[in-house]
Amino acid sequence: MRSDRRLEILIFFAAFFAFAYFNQGGGWNQNSRFAEVRAIAEQGTLAIDSFLVYKRTRTAELARLPVENGDVVRNGKTLRLSWVNSDGELVPVNGIEPTGAVEGVSLDQEVCSGDVAFARGHFHPNKPPGSSFVAVPGYFLLQKIERLLNRSPDDWRLLVVNAWLSSVLSVGVIAAFGCVLFFRLAKYFADGNRRIALFATCVFAFGTLYFPFATLLFDHDLTAVFLLSSFYWIVTAEKNAHSLQALYLSGFAAGMAAITNYVASAAVVLLTAYLFAKSRRSSLVVRHSVAFACGLLVPFLVICFYNQICYGSPFALSNSFQNPLFKDDGPTLLGMFGVPRPDYALALLISPFRGLFYSAPVLLLGVYGLLKMRKTHREEFWLVVAIFALFFLVNSSFIGWHAGFSCGPRYLIPALPFLALPVVFGIARFPRIAGVLALVSIAINFLFAVVDAESPAGVGSLAMVDERPMWSYSPFADYTWPLFASGRAWPILNGLIDESLKNDPSQTRGNLLATIQRADASPLLLATFVGPVSVNPVGVYEAGFFHLFGPHSKPARWASFNVGEFIFPQSRWSLAPLLIVEIALLALAFRSAEQS
Repeated sequence: MRSDRRLEILIFFAAFFAFAYFNQGGGWNQNSRFAEVRAIAEQGTLAIDSFLVYKRTRTAELARLPVENGDVVRNGKTLRLSWVNSDGELVPVNGIEPTGAVEGVSLDQEVCSGDVAFARGHFHPNKPPGSSFVAVPGYFLLQKIERLLNRSPDDWRLLVVNAWLSSVLSVGVIAAFGCVLFFRLAKYFADGNRRIALFATCVFAFGTLYFPFATLLFDHDLTAVFLLSSFYWIVTAEKNAHSLQALYLSGFAAGMAAITNYVASAAVVLLTAYLFAKSRRSSLVVRHSVAFACGLLVPFLVICFYNQICYGSPFALSNSFQNPLFKDDGPTLLGMFGVPRPDYALALLISPFRGLFYSAPVLLLGVYGLLKMRKTHREEFWLVVAIFALFFLVNSSFIGWHAGFSCGPRYLIPALPFLALPVVFGIARFPRIAGVLALVSIAINFLFAVVDAESPAGVGSLAMVDERPMWSYSPFADYTWPLFASGRAWPILNGLIDESLKNDPSQTRGNLLATIQRADASPLLLATFVGPVSVNPVGVYEAGFFHLFGPHSKPARWASFNVGEFIFPQSRWSLAPLLIVEIALLALAFRSAEQS
């Protein structure tokens, strides 16, 4: 037991150090969540109106402009924040057409995020609140320390650091804890073989999209860990003297998954069915079910209370109040989900654009492992298949299936632990093949974290070439690797150069190449993305590229970073401290795994 505990501590710190090492910068998703974290911690409110619009001053401190019923005053002029519909027309969020001195403006040109909902006169993230809730304690502590030091939280430098550390103290910690739980379950499926279990844990932690998204204030890794935790506590309840407590925790974790990612609500049903299957032979089935239900009740009541305050009904969804452009007028569920499309499904599996097995080929061993699991762990097999099928079918039916700026199929991350667990059987059967696939997968996902977890390749207008099909773009080959190896995303830039020459014969290739070397924002915005590391220039205080600070400014440069850049800025050498620590920790872990 002491040896196991030592090994788990090494796993936790190896994962946590890697996850905490990177700050991926700003973007719509994380910015709206961080605004909610600030609102709760600083003002005790759920509305993010006071943390949505920022203005530059003559100092490093930014000025926050309050929003009232969708209106904001900037430079003495009243601006009415508006959605932009498919025809490019402004649609006021408050439903009141601007008149007189009031001017309608596009929402994402003024605020720090377009991922918002507007209801009852206030803005909220268009996301479930679970991710924000778990980030509040860390930010609250940071805020108290900074107040003692008389530091303003609106200083752009502190905004960046606070957003990073809020993610580290929530997503980073929980994702690292998830690796420990994964190891325990992997050991269970490996019949106690700690070395195979550790190998599988490294594959999951560093060789899948779980790694880059553990460095972001997103919901995907949190949902994955909550679902995995619920599964773990059901598995262990059979041999646990405190089984009712374990099942309460299982229900609580399942409920947290549901209020962090609404799709996970269906996974809660699957976990409940699994609990019944495991308990059906026990005389305690009723008590087990009640304990699980009591755990579920707490997050359920929290989300009902949240929805009542924000949207006027305990059963309202934030998505119902978001930008109408995010919805489809066709026959869809909630305006977002239709019938699963085979082309989306294929792209989510094998395309260079969003292929799960393209970004993590080691997961192919999980497919093999499922065949073995069916014979040895039948109930777990059906749960794993059902949870992965749930997220896969939902993803392939979603109108925004590609997930926007992303380095892979991020909507599938909550199901990754369940596909990665069967990899245990593949490692045992094909150790050498597993080693090769693991190295490739770890290299790919490591570079995703190093360069930019939110790749715009094939999605953002700055990184798209006309007539090139979306599925053919590769976030890794077209964007991540070229930026890391040569400092520019040349595969896409070369296509944009050819397109510019075709559309504007007055341009010359030499002039365009010169603007790229200078990292000018015009005419090719992608030229401002300069490697080899931490290329995202968007800050937590803006919704788009260079809305507050120019491309060559210090804030744009330090919007994203890794810890090693404080010593080796914009250098591959910045990765040396991380690699040294990780190699040492994992070497100790494997040595510990070999001990009895």
